[in-house]
Amino acid sequence: MATPDFSQLGGSADAEKRSFWSRPEGVLGMITLAGVAGLGLVYFNRIVEFLIRATSNILELALLLGALGVLIFLFTSRDVRTAVFFLFKSLMRSLTGTVIQLNPIAIMKIYIQDLKEKREKMQGQINILAGQQVKLNKKINENNDTIKQKFAEANKANSLSDKPGMRETAQLATIEGAGLQEMNEKLLPLQRNMKNVLAFMEKVNQSADYIIKETEIKVRLKETEYQIVKDSSNALKTAVSIFKGDPDKKFYFDQSMEYIQDDMSMKLGEMKRAMDLSMDFINGVDIQNGVLSDKGDALLEAYNKGEFKMVQLDAPAQPVNLGPNPQKDAGYKNLLD
Repeated sequence: MATPDFSQLGGSADAEKRSFWSRPEGVLGMITLAGVAGLGLVYFNRIVEFLIRATSNILELALLLGALGVLIFLFTSRDVRTAVFFLFKSLMRSLTGTVIQLNPIAIMKIYIQDLKEKREKMQGQINILAGQQVKLNKKINENNDTIKQKFAEANKANSLSDKPGMRETAQLATIEGAGLQEMNEKLLPLQRNMKNVLAFMEKVNQSADYIIKETEIKVRLKETEYQIVKDSSNALKTAVSIFKGDPDKKFYFDQSMEYIQDDMSMKLGEMKRAMDLSMDFINGVDIQNGVLSDKGDALLEAYNKGEFKMVQLDAPAQPVNLGPNPQKDAGYKNLLD
């Protein structure tokens, strides 16, 4: 019996144990990856630009889809629609109120002018209907005259029926007369309806004229009342402003008053200080004048007594002897000493 050869089985097991990269397909895979890496390096900038564009496009798409979703939510949400409607209504009411407050009388006059324009337009339509009614009446009368003429022709042709063609002429005349009669029968309801419409339009025109005149009187009255009230209110505001004062103007008035008070206080302080300094000088002068005055009186008295000694230049001072009284001379000398 032959011994089995297991060498090939072991080789297959060793081949299976080898890694992928050590196999022939692994080598081919490394070459392919190297080629892809090389291409990636060559076209690296283009690939990066493509990725950036793709990313930005995805972000833009996401933002657009988000905005679209928000809009869909806003349009489909009943609460949001109600809130937007009331917000719009409030805004329009505020704007309307602002316009009305600017000049309410002018708005009322514009309304009257609009009524007058509508009345003029209605009068033009009345004139058109009246013209159509005249045409319709004329058409019915013309048809009646034609009917009479056709029936007369039919009677005449019937009287001459023995002549060739007269029967056909009479039949044709009666057909035309019957057709015109049928037309008049259809036109007559239209004429009556138009007549009723014209009568109604005339009444509306008269009522509109009355309403416009009444509204004009009301507006003139309101304008007069409003002007009187405004003048009275302005007069009262002027009277109240005398007591309360305009806040802006009163601010400047108070500031001016405060400045004047501060300036007066500073100047009065300066004057008091100057007067204090002047009084010290004046008192000193008065004292000196008093001393000099006393000394002058004493010298005058000594002079009258003959005891005054004059100052002599380049010589010793000598007493002036004005009399034979030695006691006066001694007293004067003591006073000088």
